[in-house]
Amino acid sequence: MSRERTMWEGKLEDGTTLVVTESFGRIVDGSETVKEWPWVNYASGEWEGEAGTFEATAIADDVDDLILEFGPQTDISVGLVISDRIESSIVYQETALVTDAGWVRVFVRRNPDGTMFTQSLGFNIDDADPATVEKVVLELEYAVREAVGMPID
Repeated sequence: MSRERTMWEGKLEDGTTLVVTESFGRIVDGSETVKEWPWVNYASGEWEGEAGTFEATAIADDVDDLILEFGPQTDISVGLVISDRIESSIVYQETALVTDAGWVRVFVRRNPDGTMFTQSLGFNIDDADPATVEKVVLELEYAVREAVGMPID
C-alpha cells in the first residue's frame, strides 16, 4: 500500500472512504484498504453532478472502468481533483485519425515510482484496417518517445 500526501478524502455513498493521493486512489473501510489503484490506469474521467458520480475510463483491458458514487449533494471539487490526478499522470500525448471517425492516441505516462511508459488507446476503430491502425500507432509511439527523450525501441 502506498503512502503519499492526501489531496482529498471523503465518504462514498456506501459509507466507505475515498482517499485521493498524488498517484493513487484508495477506498478504505475503517482501517482496512478495500481497493487501491494508480491513476495511470485511466485515460479520462467525467463528473456527473446530478447523481454525484465520477466515472473514469480504463485504458487497459485487464482494468475495470472506475465508478465512484458519492451521492447527489457532493461538491464538484472531488470530480476536479480526481480528473486532475488522472491528467497529471500524462506527460505527453499525440492523437491521429485512422478513419473518418476513428482515432488512436498514444500517451507517455509517469508511474508512481517516476518511471515513464507508453500506452495507446483507440476509439471507434473496429472497422479500421488493422495494418493502418498498427502503422499509425507505431508512428505515434515513435513521436511521443522522441518528444520526451525516451528510448525508441
